[in-house]
Amino acid sequence: MEITFDLKEDLITHTKLIENIEVVYKRKKRYRGELSRVKFVPFEVQILDEKGKTGDPEHVIDFDLAQQITLTFFDGTVKTYQDEIK
Repeated sequence: MEITFDLKEDLITHTKLIENIEVVYKRKKRYRGELSRVKFVPFEVQILDEKGKTGDPEHVIDFDLAQQITLTFFDGTVKTYQDEIK
């Protein structure tokens, strides 16, 4: 998935406003949870996975494999980012 300017800006400048992040990978594998950490160089985003089936509650988003990322803000705003279907 392409890391667009808008996605990166939301994750960097609106971190305190984001309530939840959901990441969808191939085969409908989903991770959902609170934003835990944003690293600028290299750009990396980590969430606290609510389900934590792997035993490790932290999940680093793999932007190369992600198909869709949905940000839910505390004010009820929902933004979904995904690559265009070709």
